[in-house]
Amino acid sequence: MQLLWELQEIDAGLDVIRDTQESFAPKLDNIKEDVALLRGAEEEYQGELAAKEVERRDLRDKVEQLKGLIAQSKEKIAHIANNKEYFAVLKELEYNQRQLDRLEVELAGLVEEINSIKEQIAENDQEMATKAEEMALEEKAISAKVATLERKIKAGDKKRVTKTKKLDPVFLRRYQRIRKRFKDAVVIAKNGTCLGCNVNVPPQVYIDLLKGQEMMSCPNCQRIMVNRSEEEK
Repeated sequence: MQLLWELQEIDAGLDVIRDTQESFAPKLDNIKEDVALLRGAEEEYQGELAAKEVERRDLRDKVEQLKGLIAQSKEKIAHIANNKEYFAVLKELEYNQRQLDRLEVELAGLVEEINSIKEQIAENDQEMATKAEEMALEEKAISAKVATLERKIKAGDKKRVTKTKKLDPVFLRRYQRIRKRFKDAVVIAKNGTCLGCNVNVPPQVYIDLLKGQEMMSCPNCQRIMVNRSEEEK
């Protein structure tokens, strides 16, 4: 029973180490998810910026076109002698000037939007660089921890092999079968109670356990029971 108890301590230690290893993955996954979100935002910003740049070019072309028309009208109006033609050109000039004023306001607003998007891209790039650096540092730290844990697992597995060689194969198989259900396959029985499930065991079972002549299992949870007084000795 003592060998089984010691084997369980080794297995429990290995479980803790492996659980610790598994706990590293979510930390990295969270950082990778943040980086992926930032990269997605980067693509959106760049797409929005490209669309705004096209819009700005179109507006600039229209502004330049209107400026050309206005210049032509001003030049034409200076040489007109006919009042009817004069007022027609003047009306056209005023219309084009209003259009120009409106487009220049739109263009100024568009330039502000583009500058704002560029600022967002710069901030996003900075945050992404910070996250990438954080991920690199975290990966390095985790790699070092994993290497340490792997050494501990290797040492624990070695101890486990040594311990299992000393065990009766029947006992070992029983222990392994129970441990598939319960991490604590071997539990203490004290004052007639199985401390694995906290249920009182039949008096004769407890008496046989105290005699220590055979392996006793809890009739309720099927865990292997050991006598606490024997463990204390």
